[in-house]
Order: sequence, then C-alpha cells, then structure tokens
Amino acid sequence: MRVEHLAIDGAIVSIEAEADLSTTRSTAAGWAIVPSLMRAHPFVSYPPGHSERVEKMVRENVPDVSVRWTEDYSLKGGRLRVAEITMPTATGGKRNITVGAWEGRRGCLTTSLTGSERERLVEVFDTLRFSERSGGVVIDSPITPRPREPEVLKEVPRLGVLNIRPAIASTLERVPRAKGRVTNHGELFRFRQSSNALLFVSPSAVVRIDPLQREQAPQAKPRKLTPKEVADLKSRAEEPVSRETDALEVSAIAQSLRVEWLPKDARQ
Repeated sequence: MRVEHLAIDGAIVSIEAEADLSTTRSTAAGWAIVPSLMRAHPFVSYPPGHSERVEKMVRENVPDVSVRWTEDYSLKGGRLRVAEITMPTATGGKRNITVGAWEGRRGCLTTSLTGSERERLVEVFDTLRFSERSGGVVIDSPITPRPREPEVLKEVPRLGVLNIRPAIASTLERVPRAKGRVTNHGELFRFRQSSNALLFVSPSAVVRIDPLQREQAPQAKPRKLTPKEVADLKSRAEEPVSRETDALEVSAIAQSLRVEWLPKDARQ
C-alpha cells in the first residue's frame, strides 16, 4: 500500500509498505523564520479540529493544567484560537504558556510562546506566511534545518511510529558509518541491542522506527485456579519471555518499506 503526506515545508512524503497505511493521519513539524520574532520558531501541523479535541481532553482529563482564557480571531481565511494555560513545573512551581492554533478546512497549525503573550502570538501568525493545500497546512516562510530538521510523524499498524526526516547533511551525519542491512529500498540499522528501535535510510529520507507495544487482551475476572492450572503456571515460570514474534513481524514490514521525501522545489 502507498500513501502520501504533506511536510510542513510543502514537501511530499511518500510511504509504501506491506501494511495498512490508511488508518492513521500524519503530523508535520518544523522550524520557520517568523518576521515578527526575527528568528526561527517551532510549529506543528495537525489534521483539522485538533485544537478543539485537545482543549476538551485537557479540561476533562488533566486537572493539573488550567486553561485560563481563550479567544478567537478571524485570520487569513481561517480561525485563530489563542489560549493561555497554567501548568506545573518540575520544581513544583507553575508557569504560563500562550498557545495558538490556526484552524482551516484542511489542517491546524500550532505553536506557543512562554508567558502571557497574546498580542505577540497573534502577530506571529499574522506575519508568518502559510497556506492550505489538499493535504493540510504548509508554511511558505523559510524553513530551517536547525535546531531541528522538518519531520513527519506517521503511525503504521504492526510496524510502529515513523519519524521521517529529509536525507540532508544534518540527518545523515547521525547515520552509522558501518553498512546496514540491505532492504528492498534502502538500509536498516538497529540503534542498540537493548532497543527495538530501528533506523531506515533511503536515498531521500532518514526514518526512525519505534515499534508499538502489542495490545494486551482484556483480562477476565479473577478466579481460583485449579491444581492443574497452578502446576502449569509453575512449569512455565522459568521459561524465557520471547519477543521474537514481534521483532520478526516488524522486520518483515521494514524489509518492504519505501519512503521518499520529495522537496517542494523538485516538483516545480
């Protein structure tokens, strides 16, 4: 199966694998030069309606985070939602963050500033150049590879979460120099023996693969075990727990994986 996703800089990310790629949507992130800030700032692009879902989840399920106020503005053909939240710090204190989410018909573009920065955050979205495409929201202002390259996150059932970045100098310098395992469309590396995470490298993309944990079946109501069941449990107590089945399945899908990062300029 093959799908295409939109990177935050307008690049097309093509993913092909022997897996169901249609069940999840993607998230795109990157750092863009903001005229009003005169520096690079991080942004994340989500599917439309993301800000409402997050606000509902926070208000209902995260009591430590307080939404102090929210305001809506009409901006660039969409709706800019701005909110100030108070959240705990690691030292036991609290800090304020102003978050903004531009909601359009095809996507949601988000960022935040530390402190109470309502007017400044509105100015960030007002001076940043961005637009909607069929696949989501893209930033038309310059995107920088530092401090972090643009990336697309995609969850693939039975494989894991893919963190996809372009195969540029800053990402390639983190690829092992030793040759990896040759696959149908690239090379595969393991980060370390104690981790299931993999690194897939193609001619145009570098992909970190973080396998998902298998969902456990719902547990039945506890009951008293029979003598035979107790004996069976004791006999299996010393058997090693094998993760080979998961590893083999992930490896098989990764063998068929094909990922291409096609820059916006290359399509023009």
